[in-house]
Amino acid sequence: MKKSAVFLVLLLFYAANPYGVFGQANPLINAWKIDEKSIPVFSEVMLLRVSKVNPEQAKQMEAYPQAVAELVKGIVYSFGENGVYEASSAQGKQTGAWKKVDNYLITQIPGGNERKDSIISISKNKLVLLNREVNKRIEYVLAKSEDVPTQIAANPSREEFDAVMKEFKLTKAIKNVSVVDVKTGKILPNQTILWKEGKIISVLPGNKTILPPDAVVVDGQGKFAMPGMMDTHIHFFQSAGLYTRPDGLDFTSVMPYEKDQQWIRDHHGITMKRYIALGITGVVDVGGPFYNYAIRDSVNTKIVAPHTIVTGPLISTYSPPNLDTIDPPIIKVNNAEEARALVRKQLPFKPSFIKIWFVVLPGQKAEQFSAEVAAAIDEAHKNNLKVAVHATELATAKEAIRLGADILVHSVDDAILDDAFLKILKTKNIMYIPTLQVSQQFYRILKQQFDFTPHELAWSDATQLSSLLDLQHLDPKELNGFNHKAISSQFAVPSKADSMMLVNLKRAADYGITIATGTDAGNPGVAHGASYLREMEMMRQAGLSNWQVLKASTINAARSFGAANLYGSIDGGKVANFILLSENPLQSLKALEKIETVYLNGYGHTPADLLPKTVEELAKAEVNAYNARNIEAFIARYAPDAEIYDLSNPTVPIAKGRSQIREIWGAMFKQFPELHCHVTSRTVIGNKCTAIESISGVGPTPEKGVGNYIFNLKTGLIEKVYFVTER
Repeated sequence: MKKSAVFLVLLLFYAANPYGVFGQANPLINAWKIDEKSIPVFSEVMLLRVSKVNPEQAKQMEAYPQAVAELVKGIVYSFGENGVYEASSAQGKQTGAWKKVDNYLITQIPGGNERKDSIISISKNKLVLLNREVNKRIEYVLAKSEDVPTQIAANPSREEFDAVMKEFKLTKAIKNVSVVDVKTGKILPNQTILWKEGKIISVLPGNKTILPPDAVVVDGQGKFAMPGMMDTHIHFFQSAGLYTRPDGLDFTSVMPYEKDQQWIRDHHGITMKRYIALGITGVVDVGGPFYNYAIRDSVNTKIVAPHTIVTGPLISTYSPPNLDTIDPPIIKVNNAEEARALVRKQLPFKPSFIKIWFVVLPGQKAEQFSAEVAAAIDEAHKNNLKVAVHATELATAKEAIRLGADILVHSVDDAILDDAFLKILKTKNIMYIPTLQVSQQFYRILKQQFDFTPHELAWSDATQLSSLLDLQHLDPKELNGFNHKAISSQFAVPSKADSMMLVNLKRAADYGITIATGTDAGNPGVAHGASYLREMEMMRQAGLSNWQVLKASTINAARSFGAANLYGSIDGGKVANFILLSENPLQSLKALEKIETVYLNGYGHTPADLLPKTVEELAKAEVNAYNARNIEAFIARYAPDAEIYDLSNPTVPIAKGRSQIREIWGAMFKQFPELHCHVTSRTVIGNKCTAIESISGVGPTPEKGVGNYIFNLKTGLIEKVYFVTER
């Protein structure tokens, strides 16, 4: 990301008085966040303050301490030299006045009481306060904020700020570019896209556009511009790895669920950049823990992250086992009043919609749960919220629509959609999100029969993709007796349900039902970002045209979630979120594998620059391609003149260059269809990676070996490999 882009947010906070905060001696004038160790005690302070103005909201928040803690983590306090005070959090922003009197910090929020905290100590990087609102000592620490994208973490110079102001005000343009009009399915040739301050001014033929003399202009000759895409079905609380849904695949004896959840939190920023790198500038989280809301408010203040629409816990007819019980992503309701109460509990967090998990187990009927589903829908509609329903059977889908649902977030997979039902969907303008790949990927995991594409192997998170193949080397004793080989024959890929979903999608499209692209990313085998093209290709396999798929991925998705005034097409007045391609996506969806630049809020990002790879990640990606036995993805990890040596003869390479590597390893992949490499340890020093490996599938017992991989850090490609195998 450009350095100037890092400081863009300064404009949002300090445009009225841009220089007043710089160069001050008073260390209090800064941006501050709650120190990690102070989060528990400050959560108590926060609940107390909320209770004074909204006791009911405080009571609801108190029931979800983890969500409150996540909220506290995101609070940023800003103190300006002119006495302006701002508190920014997932609840919104509040501004007021502040002053320091003797040893007290006094803040005044309009319409609220004056707050007075004792200052115990204050320095450039730490502010220790004693809260005076309760009858016991509550001491907490504010630390200088280092979250540059949302607040000032370091005081830029006046010159740097001037540079940001100048760039922000510049008019920018791409000329001579072919624009993909997703509303009509046509190409508009020789267009000029003109934008300023993140908003598109106009999209007109070049001869009708007058460019300011100081405009920054990019020549788009031979290029295609299409709107940024939106994934309308993802889950932040799922990693896409083998261990992320223990309610379905319980392998917690190998990987505790808490460890998977912590990994998600630690890598959330990279996950968001992954979406942008792949041209997905908007995502919809269709259900998760209450901390979803804190994630949303954090993501939507970042410069390099997709626009994020979320809801909270799924209101469910079924209680899945083994998931988080403190802040659960799925909550079973037992009657209509519990359903209404769970909708109301989410209202203080400002959900964009409500999600119902309408699960009907064998032997049950959809009508058994009509009271709960109807109550949740009614309560949501009373509060002007749409309702999305998980309903994969025709009976539950029909009952959900009869009770007032607005969105079906999965395909019906047990019966053909009849004309009468399709007519109802059309009349009620129901949105249909097919999520075609998620169940198939689940069965591929059980069978350990994958068909990863080079695109998925290159762009999926290497750690989580690698975990999907763990069943090939884990002892069933470690998995409570689970043996994928013993059950793999029970499942077919693709299954009858997969075929049914394709038929139903084509029928819905032919009937004029609004379709939006969603992957169910985060579920095992459905990678965040990287799974999107697979979903698009499966929609095309169902019989949709390239244009219908692109429309579902852009303008339809934006319309369905009330965001079409800002996103979904390249039009004047909309946010400057679009993708620059070297090929026409209306002719082939594979054009989306070759994104040149992603423009997000008017700033251009090169995909490779967004996701710089570490040596460890690059090494994992090479092993993943090997285990997928995908020769094209495998050789893509090697430099064109790479050399591979067996240490039994370290002077003469056994393969030199991609051609020889393709020939030798391609033949090996065909000869040994169960070839699998399990890395038991990996050590990285500089640009070198040493891995101890166990190779199975070539004989009755695994072969042990050591590989030493040397990477070019500029290209990210392997230049030399030295290995030795125990024979």
